[in-house]
Amino acid sequence: MRRPLEGLKVLDLTHGVAGPYCTMVLGDLGCDIIKIEKPGRGDATRYMNVSEKFHSDIPRVGGDYFLAINRNKRAITLEMKSPEGRKICEELAAWADIVVQNFRPGVTARLGLDYESLRKINPRLIYGNISGYGMDGSMSDKAGMDIAVQARAGLLSITGAADSTEPVRPGSSLSDFGGGIYLVTALLTALYDRERTGVGQEVSVSLLDATMSFLINYSVAVMDGQADIKPLGSGHPQLAPYQALPTADGYVVVATGTNKIYREFCVALGRPDLVDEPAFASNQSRVKNRKALVEKLSAQFLGKTTDAWIEILEAADIPCAPVNTLQTAFDELGHTSPGMTQKVEHPALGQLSQLGVPFHFSNCKGDIRRPPPMLSEHTDSVLHEVLGRSDAQIAQLRQAKVI
Repeated sequence: MRRPLEGLKVLDLTHGVAGPYCTMVLGDLGCDIIKIEKPGRGDATRYMNVSEKFHSDIPRVGGDYFLAINRNKRAITLEMKSPEGRKICEELAAWADIVVQNFRPGVTARLGLDYESLRKINPRLIYGNISGYGMDGSMSDKAGMDIAVQARAGLLSITGAADSTEPVRPGSSLSDFGGGIYLVTALLTALYDRERTGVGQEVSVSLLDATMSFLINYSVAVMDGQADIKPLGSGHPQLAPYQALPTADGYVVVATGTNKIYREFCVALGRPDLVDEPAFASNQSRVKNRKALVEKLSAQFLGKTTDAWIEILEAADIPCAPVNTLQTAFDELGHTSPGMTQKVEHPALGQLSQLGVPFHFSNCKGDIRRPPPMLSEHTDSVLHEVLGRSDAQIAQLRQAKVI
């Protein structure tokens, strides 16, 4: 089957997490991605690791973070501050449909690689910016990292154990990945608009805006109702019970999102009294009396194992789940969604695991065509094939430390 974005070309000037995640998604959907890294060192995520397995030869191969979010890309090294490096970037921008960058605001303008400069070379260019706090405004010059953005967005203040005052970071880089997905959406929208107008445009996403948009379910309550949202552990400020409950050997998450599901949940537990009791009769009353309800439920759930409760709740079609470890979750994924766990052949590591492409289409598909690249792996081939440089010209660029 064809790839939905096959034939589209992307010049990737990003580093770190949000930008590379965006371009990885575009690559998964079929775009041809050329990623530029700084000579010698490369992308900072080449040095980010959890697993000891990837600690050797990190700069060349990449840490496990880099290996997770940089597949389907050709990687070249290029000193963009040099006149020759800037010229190569300009030629690649002329080749590309999309440029994506995540330098601090003002950096690309100083390099002569901002949208206003490159649109003169390629009027059909779609130019994507992703930044911590926007391209203008009062905080645009501030350094933006995922945890700092989550803190400023208020996310850390509502995450953590109930009654705790310690800020807790969610286990995933939500601002980075959310910002990346928002930028993908904006770029595809601009491409559709280009089909109607024939000209490109600049699109921008800030990690702060993306993160605040994840808090939309609280927006009206906080802005208009002055509600004070507090951490509730796994609980939900607007629903109850909607959280993890302790079992004899672990935890089970239950999600009673409606009064109907709550009634069916109580029947499955053999506790019709929890339906009839006025304090728990509606979601509003259950939220108000959350502590008392959770105490009753917790006492009952401690009497059976996680597997036993899952069997009971699933038989009643109650939304529920065990609280898996990551290892268990990835193991299960191979059965629940076989295409989401794949192996690719890496030039240095051999078989390398990769999460699959989460998009499913009836007439096309995304796929993994290239493993995460080695540092500078495709420099010579890109300069040869895309820009027509000769061996002698490439040797001169290398001698001058442009590549």
